[in-house]
Amino acid sequence: YRGVKNPVLIVAKGNDGVMPSISDGAKIYSGNVPGFDGQYVVEITDPDVKSVTISVGEVSTQFRVLNLPTPTIKIGEYWSGNEIPKSVFTNSTQLDAVIDDVNFPFKDVEYTVTQYSYMTEANGITSSHVVNGNKLTEELLKDIKKKRSGDKIMFIGIKVSTPAGPRNAPGYTAKLK
Repeated sequence: YRGVKNPVLIVAKGNDGVMPSISDGAKIYSGNVPGFDGQYVVEITDPDVKSVTISVGEVSTQFRVLNLPTPTIKIGEYWSGNEIPKSVFTNSTQLDAVIDDVNFPFKDVEYTVTQYSYMTEANGITSSHVVNGNKLTEELLKDIKKKRSGDKIMFIGIKVSTPAGPRNAPGYTAKLK
């Protein structure tokens, strides 16, 4: 995976003590990643590399390089598409970017929302307000307080910081309870 330290366990018969090498676009070194087996660590250094080859002596194996999972947005414990009580906005005053992939092995990877747009509607006119950071602004919270049960809230253009660099997240839409 790009942006994380990948644990690697290498067993190459007849090559005990031989330091493995890796193709361009990555580095390999002795070490371990807490919580994983492995005596080596691989880090991807080229953001465009699609695969890397690890070699030990005459044996080589190619590995596909994967991107980190797409961030998913939550407000409190509520996912996009959920009905969300207005009271949530008194306790949860930010957009959280999380990994919603049960098969992703790295549980300590953190994402942070760096920018989003909040869609508002007044008198039949829709407009968006760009916000830098992950906090819900006072203006936005005031707008949500005016809304009624059944009204929708929508966040679009969500930008997220990840260990592998900036990413775009899917929008967030919810209906107020």
